[in-house]
Amino acid sequence: MLDKQHEVWFQSSLVNPAKLVRVLLFDQAIQLYDANDESFLGAYELEAIRLQEKNDQYAKLSLLPGNTDILTISDAHLLLPEILERINGSRNVGKKIRRNWKWPVVFIGIAAFLVAAYFGLISLLTSVGLHLVSIEKEKELGDMIFHSMADGLKIDTISSRSLKRFAGHLQLSTDYPLEFTVVDDTTINAFAIPGGHIVVYKGILNEMKDPEELVALLGHEASHINERHSLRSILRQLSGSVLLTMVFGDLGSIGASIAGQADHLRTLSYSRSLEEEADQKGMEIMMSNKINPQGMVGLMDRLQKADSGTALPGFLSTHPLTSERKKTAIQFIKEHPVDFETPTALLTEWKQVQQPSPNEW
Repeated sequence: MLDKQHEVWFQSSLVNPAKLVRVLLFDQAIQLYDANDESFLGAYELEAIRLQEKNDQYAKLSLLPGNTDILTISDAHLLLPEILERINGSRNVGKKIRRNWKWPVVFIGIAAFLVAAYFGLISLLTSVGLHLVSIEKEKELGDMIFHSMADGLKIDTISSRSLKRFAGHLQLSTDYPLEFTVVDDTTINAFAIPGGHIVVYKGILNEMKDPEELVALLGHEASHINERHSLRSILRQLSGSVLLTMVFGDLGSIGASIAGQADHLRTLSYSRSLEEEADQKGMEIMMSNKINPQGMVGLMDRLQKADSGTALPGFLSTHPLTSERKKTAIQFIKEHPVDFETPTALLTEWKQVQQPSPNEW
């Protein structure tokens, strides 16, 4: 039997009344055995043990949450100091871990807030700019952008005139006087500049098989202009100071900044929703001009063939993927069944657009 100085009493909801036990101390837990028959009673993690009471005669410990299991150890017990030290040490380690995690979590939270605030501010400035920048200012900006990049483009003036005549048979915009430029380059690309400039590369023209495909392309790019998608994208790229200058000041003062952005503007990328909207608006333009929107599906077929797994710029942006855009176009046609016949005048101009330039002979 244990003497009074070394007694350990264990009281549990399952053991009543309290009984004398023997305690063994391990790194992470204590084990209890019946003092009379040495039968195993249970094991308790040190991390969960809490000191309830301590005086000159004994220490009372709760072994489980809810105080369902209580251990009373004589103050003279040889293991009591180490048990108390282990209990405090385990709790301190837990506190230290929590303290160590505290600052990284705070830092991540602050960083997330700053990122959200940054993009929120950009979105706000963009929205404000779209409301404050007039169409006249937008046209002025577009002219500046176009002229800043024109020196780097090999413009085909004869094809540009043919494309202008082709587009002249279409109603593409009510708010903007559109300008059309053909670039003598095999790159498969086309892009819209705020205010009305549409630039088309020979590479994409050469891939087309039908005039309806060209109408689909022009409708898509005109929609970017009509819906001010191009302006929105540029406002997001340019600094807030440039935005304020555009709204309240002289656009000439930002010429250097615009020129620096010119190369990036050739590959303007739009969000998935803006690309989808431009596709749909483009097909609506086709229908309003009595052109079969099937041309959009044909255009997507050409783009898929040209893609070859490569991310393409501008109109061929993979946001969304060309295959998905084709599915959306097919669905649009199912919902808007038509049987338009392409006007003869448009077919004539289409042949002129397809004619090689004199420098290609």
